[in-house]
Amino acid sequence: MRERVAVIRCGAEAGTEEIARAAQRAVSALSGLDSALAGARSVVIKINAGVDRRVLTAGRQTELTDPAVVVGVIRALRAVTDAELLVGDAPTDESAPRLYECLGYPECLAFDRKTRLVDFGRPPYLAVPVPGDPLMFREYRLNAELAAPSAVVSVAKMKAHRAMGATLSIKNLFGLTPPRVYGRPRHYLHDRLIRLPRVLVDLAMLLKPVINVVDGVVAANHGEWQGTPVQPGLILAGRNAVAVDAVGMRAMGFDPEADYPQAPFYYRRNAVKLAAETGLGPVREDAIEVVGDGLPETLPRFAVLPYGEGIEAREAELRRGAQVALDYMAGRSRFLDRYRNRFVAFRGNRVLWSARTVDEMIRLERTWCRGPWEAPEFMVRVLPEEDEIECLQAYAEVLRTRREERVLTA
Repeated sequence: MRERVAVIRCGAEAGTEEIARAAQRAVSALSGLDSALAGARSVVIKINAGVDRRVLTAGRQTELTDPAVVVGVIRALRAVTDAELLVGDAPTDESAPRLYECLGYPECLAFDRKTRLVDFGRPPYLAVPVPGDPLMFREYRLNAELAAPSAVVSVAKMKAHRAMGATLSIKNLFGLTPPRVYGRPRHYLHDRLIRLPRVLVDLAMLLKPVINVVDGVVAANHGEWQGTPVQPGLILAGRNAVAVDAVGMRAMGFDPEADYPQAPFYYRRNAVKLAAETGLGPVREDAIEVVGDGLPETLPRFAVLPYGEGIEAREAELRRGAQVALDYMAGRSRFLDRYRNRFVAFRGNRVLWSARTVDEMIRLERTWCRGPWEAPEFMVRVLPEEDEIECLQAYAEVLRTRREERVLTA
């Protein structure tokens, strides 16, 4: 059975009420909502409010989820559940209450008395294990409200993304990782090597969003922040995050079956394809049923510019970093006495510095690094092997794959 994705056309010229109706229509077009939310006591609605950047295009939010879309989603949910709805994000600048106020969320959501705005970046935090076979970390520290919600709904913003190609439903989940734990802007998970796409797949496995909505009424091209405003005039919705993101990528002019180093995945693996390979959903067109208005024949073409260092330099960086990670794994015992529970930055076999928090590590890097030639090649929290939560074998796989590719192309 094919995964269903609803595509509703709604331009930026539409009023707030019309946009809300379009979002409601998109969600209501999906099947199985009753069973997905049956008995739910709380539903997390993860919006994109990641940074206090309120940029308007034709009166609509360009980089953040437009509140009108969230209103429509809540109306659709209320047709099938009376659960408490927890709406929010974990902004990297810890601006949540002020940002929600400036975006107008308290006023927009006042119609529903069982909806609550939440700053998911605030403590208390709990270690939440990833079910099944995680790709990068066995557990993530998250706001306690996320430890056991009955369901999660992702309401993302359509944007090009410099490191990941595109940010849609799955990338939207990344915003739930608290900056106080992982650094600003989540530096530990957003490293120079391989973590980010694998972390996104882990979060999709952990949070299992039952509804995925993408606000593409207005979107950002060329980058997730300070990008070029474009107006696709679309709202997407589906039960499966991978399928929704595949349709979203095609709407942007990207191939969801492409991967690093093909465009637009110049810097990292395609997290959506990686999620499909893990069994989380389909990316192939023939495995997805598009309902509603369908995609227009003409849409804005999105693009991401290649990183300045080029593919050869990027490949060398990946090989060096993966080797440093493996060397650390082999010699872990040498570092435990001095660095246990501390974060350590390595370049080659040399310790550059250590600190108790990721934010302190970032400050040290900014203080001591004059350029990428002095930057850490690997950063890790030093723990005994029995307490290790990172799947360090992933680095061995990266190195093996690159060696095989070099042999094949030699």
